Amino acid sequence: MSNSSTIPPYRERVLPGLTYFASTLVVPIISFLVSLPFGEILAYLVAAGTEITIIALGVVNAPVIAIDGKTLRVGKANINLDLVSSAQVIEPTDAFVERGRGLSPLAYVRFQFGVKGLVKITLNDPKDPTPYWLVSTRNPQLIAKRIS
Repeated sequence: MSNSSTIPPYRERVLPGLTYFASTLVVPIISFLVSLPFGEILAYLVAAGTEITIIALGVVNAPVIAIDGKTLRVGKANINLDLVSSAQVIEPTDAFVERGRGLSPLAYVRFQFGVKGLVKITLNDPKDPTPYWLVSTRNPQLIAKRIS
């Protein structure tokens, strides 16, 4: 690993993909139909409110990946860069296996719906049983380059 003081800062909010937002469109339709017997205006308000709420929750709950000179932070988890041994970009052809049968039960995972990029960050902390972090990102090559 390179000297942690030479790593340029990095910050990314991993928002859900377009498929997340497209799939949320069915909920306001259902909520409109369910609330329609109580009034048309109320049904429109309920439908709009549910869609706005779902979109807001998707954005607010999107994890932030941040790398500064000494720390890697993914969502609420953080680790000192001195305890990171390597970062590897997971190819799209291998992502299914890495997320499924190849996943260690001790690994820290942070997946985001609709985001295809994955980076595997191997740890070297004798006090922590977590072997690696598997994280969804739109820039896996950039994160791997900044860490390794």
